Amino acid sequence: MAKSYPDELRMQVIAYLDEGHTVREAAEKFSVSASFAAKAHKKHSTAAETTLFAQAEAAASEPEDASNGEMTAAQLADLLGVSKRAISDFVERGIVVKTDRNRFDMAGSVQRYCEHLRMMAAGRTGDGSDALTAERARLAREQADQTALKNAALRRELIAIVDVRNEWTSIGRRIRNGMLSVPSRCRQKLPHLTTYDVDLIDREIRSALTELGNEDDGDSTGDIEAGAVGQSASASEAAAIGLD
Repeated sequence: MAKSYPDELRMQVIAYLDEGHTVREAAEKFSVSASFAAKAHKKHSTAAETTLFAQAEAAASEPEDASNGEMTAAQLADLLGVSKRAISDFVERGIVVKTDRNRFDMAGSVQRYCEHLRMMAAGRTGDGSDALTAERARLAREQADQTALKNAALRRELIAIVDVRNEWTSIGRRIRNGMLSVPSRCRQKLPHLTTYDVDLIDREIRSALTELGNEDDGDSTGDIEAGAVGQSASASEAAAIGLD
């Protein structure tokens, strides 16, 4: 069952679209569906066009006055059922006919505005507005992409980020625990080591683990050179305490 929206919200959406915004923008701004925005504006456009033609015919049947078929921006806004701000936007987009300062040709403006409404309803405004058809096509593409991702996951072609993170966390924890157990194993296998020697090994291992945890992969060359120096120093220390 289609969701029902208040009439006030419907009019706000229509007014927003009349100002030149797209269906998608209106749907996002007022938290409504794109189809609702498009259908509401199309229905309003049809009704407005009928009313405008009736008003134009009635005005044409009246005797001409000094205004010679012209009106102010406020009068035109009232006739079209839009805001004065929308009239200014219509002038820039060539939707209404401005003859002089704050003067507009009524018949020409009504005709152009009706044509604009017809094009809006058909999704052919030419100003980048998205028609309902385009919205449906976009939705279809999104649904197809979502289905493709689900199928890839079922085929075990994709791995969830959380699973990768958990696995690497587990690997890192096992490596850390294994390295921290080295001093105690050295004490058992090399009884001649003093407490100072074992503590030194423990400190060096913890220092190395800390450096690895804080290491930046930006300069691999420097890391390699530092590693070579570290290996020489470690070999000297190992020889000094009898690990070789």
